[in-house]
Amino acid sequence: METVFLILLLVAGVVAANALYAKFNRVPVAFLQIGAGLLLSLIPLYQKFELKPEVFLFAIISVLMFKDGQNTKIRHFTRQLGTTLSLSVALAVVTVLLVGSTTHWLLPTVAISLAFALGAIITPTDAVAVASLTTKVVVPKSVMSTLENESLLNDASGIVALNLALSAYATGKFSLIKGLGNFLYVFGGGILLGMVVGYLIVLGRSSLIRAGVDTPSVIVPYSLLTPFVVYFLAESVGVSGILAVVMTGLIHGIQRQRLRLTTSQIQITLTTTWTIISSLLNGIVFVLLGVSLPEVIEHIHNQSLVRIFILIGVGLLLYLVMTITRFLWTYFDFARIRAWGKHDKLTNSLIMALGGIHGTITLAMAFSLPQIINGRPFPDRNNIIFIATIVILISLLVPSLVLPLILPNRVEAFTLSELAAAKVEIVDNAIKMVQTRFGASPSVSQVVLTLDGQKVMQGELNRRDLDDLFEQAFNVETAVVNNMVHAGKIDQVYADKYYHLARQAALQNQSGLVRQLKFYFRFVILVRLPWSKAGRLRRELLKQYPSNQTSHEDVLARHKKIWQRMKEIENEPYQEVSCYLASLYDGHNDFEINLVRKFYDERHRRFSGTRDLQDQQNEILIQAFQQEYNFIQNQVAQKKYSRALANKLNAQISVDQTFLLQSISND
Repeated sequence: METVFLILLLVAGVVAANALYAKFNRVPVAFLQIGAGLLLSLIPLYQKFELKPEVFLFAIISVLMFKDGQNTKIRHFTRQLGTTLSLSVALAVVTVLLVGSTTHWLLPTVAISLAFALGAIITPTDAVAVASLTTKVVVPKSVMSTLENESLLNDASGIVALNLALSAYATGKFSLIKGLGNFLYVFGGGILLGMVVGYLIVLGRSSLIRAGVDTPSVIVPYSLLTPFVVYFLAESVGVSGILAVVMTGLIHGIQRQRLRLTTSQIQITLTTTWTIISSLLNGIVFVLLGVSLPEVIEHIHNQSLVRIFILIGVGLLLYLVMTITRFLWTYFDFARIRAWGKHDKLTNSLIMALGGIHGTITLAMAFSLPQIINGRPFPDRNNIIFIATIVILISLLVPSLVLPLILPNRVEAFTLSELAAAKVEIVDNAIKMVQTRFGASPSVSQVVLTLDGQKVMQGELNRRDLDDLFEQAFNVETAVVNNMVHAGKIDQVYADKYYHLARQAALQNQSGLVRQLKFYFRFVILVRLPWSKAGRLRRELLKQYPSNQTSHEDVLARHKKIWQRMKEIENEPYQEVSCYLASLYDGHNDFEINLVRKFYDERHRRFSGTRDLQDQQNEILIQAFQQEYNFIQNQVAQKKYSRALANKLNAQISVDQTFLLQSISND
């Protein structure tokens, strides 16, 4: 149970940080997530918290690596394979050697093998962190692609190098041939196993699809389990689980055409699921970093202040060594990056250097250092963990300050108001076509109502105005029903039944506690008080329903009669409420009016009994959506819509089409 609470609090921390970023986005979301982790560390449940590296790599990193592998464009990856290997293997080895030598020179008491272990720990980079820190600036695509490809493989390089360094320290000797053989087995074995197992998994999924077992309840869990299975198999045979997962993801990318055999519903479900999970896990990575910081600081609490400042200085200097090395490696073209032009080599090399951000996989590797080695406490373990943490924080802070100074600000191709205005134009055009071509009918009315729901409503929701509008609409509705009773159109029995339905809706849509209590007292308490008008009306109503009318057929017949009468009564109040709401449009609270209108429109749809016209509605909707696509194409041809705006609109219409047609067919 404690583990469940730990996970739920981590998720809550991510949600809180993301919500805060949505309102105050001047601070990179990664820092807000680290701050959420620091706050969580104050909770007793997180006291003495220490990251479990094996759990972290298995449950989080493997999933993120698989998702990144799936989304990697295989053509670009293979085209940049030489560059990727140069950065993730050759540069990683050089960095480990330079950092290890520098550490041993600065801290002579640290064994050379442990200095190299520190170098291996702080070598892996994190492209996800780069993306989270550069949401407001434009990173050149070629640079971002190179960083992403590098981070796919250099985690494995760092882990292998760390294991070799620890083995050398434990045995007191290092064999170059043995170390190279071990590196090739772990690195190459991970790639080979990932390719083979990945192909088999894709083949199995394709078999499920061909067999007709392609429901979301099967395919989605199948996809989610894939990285765990691959990572477990790879680690069981002693090869790199990270590399195996990455290669499996790449195989899924290669076989994307075969996987498109799944239905659109599954594709949408899969995409949405992976987007949410990856976003959540990326956030958890930084929250975990924040949670781990107090434990890192406590590890060195017995150190002198001077010693702590020395360790901070070492961390800063090591970051400079790695950054300068990355800059020189790319500037002097050791990485052979063909996509860069000569005029932007300096800027791109600087971005590559600053983009060498280190994340919690570095912290996880640091915490993976054993407590005991050769029967004795592991020397300098706390210092290594502290230095690694300093490097992580500096690598996050420096790019967040420097990159905005050298990169252009991100300018959206279109604003939200432009998107909303275009959507209104498109929908209005489709509605006009439907009404002209198909005339007036219940099916047309329902399709027009459905299409109108596509419009993007902009504005800040004012709950007080919304509550007032719902109350005003309810008063209009009850006034109409009262007039119908006085005019003899309906009996009081059916009016009271309709009041019951209407007041339930009114109570449901009141957000404030005071308003809810007011409606509850008015419509629930008063009707049970014998001296109140509502109570007397309720007693009269009960007299008209004899208690001896208990047969099943009688009950069904009565309910059917009542429901049919409700359908007849509802149309007139609905029309009056619609007219009333239409008269209120003044540009002030249109957003709230649209919400109230949508509620009444949907309720009218349920009352009106148009569910029997599914085939007609589907046919009209298909033509309406085609009209929307055609309208966008014409606007682009006339240069009224930009290509980016058109792509966004087409994507939204595609999703609307899928879900609206499914919702009508399921009603």
